[in-house]
Amino acid sequence: MEPAFYRGDLLFLTNPPQQRYNIGDITVYKIPGADIPIVHRVMETRDVVPKKSKRSTEAATPNPEDQLVLTKGDNNPVDDIALYRGLKHLERRHVVGKVRGFLPYVGYVTIAMNDFPQLKYALIGGLGLLALVQRE
Repeated sequence: MEPAFYRGDLLFLTNPPQQRYNIGDITVYKIPGADIPIVHRVMETRDVVPKKSKRSTEAATPNPEDQLVLTKGDNNPVDDIALYRGLKHLERRHVVGKVRGFLPYVGYVTIAMNDFPQLKYALIGGLGLLALVQRE
């Protein structure tokens, strides 16, 4: 999601069930079968209109749970429909959350530990050794 966020940035997310997504919101979504969540900006929203019964005369208010979202990466020339694996829009259940804040570079610690497992074991061993040495 460059230039807004870079690899290694730690994102803070919220996903209140009664809050709607707006155009321009930065969302994190996960498609079933995909391993990695994707961070992209909302470029279009739609509501699933429930079918009216013959007895219902009042207009239905849109439910945030029935909202459909179309996203696009800031540096991508086209929208994300090709990433949705057959879906036309994202459903609310696919969205992990809306980005509310971030800390740059903090995520590199976990990236380094996943890319270099020896670093993870060395850190755990060092902390264990430190705990044994510091006993009172």
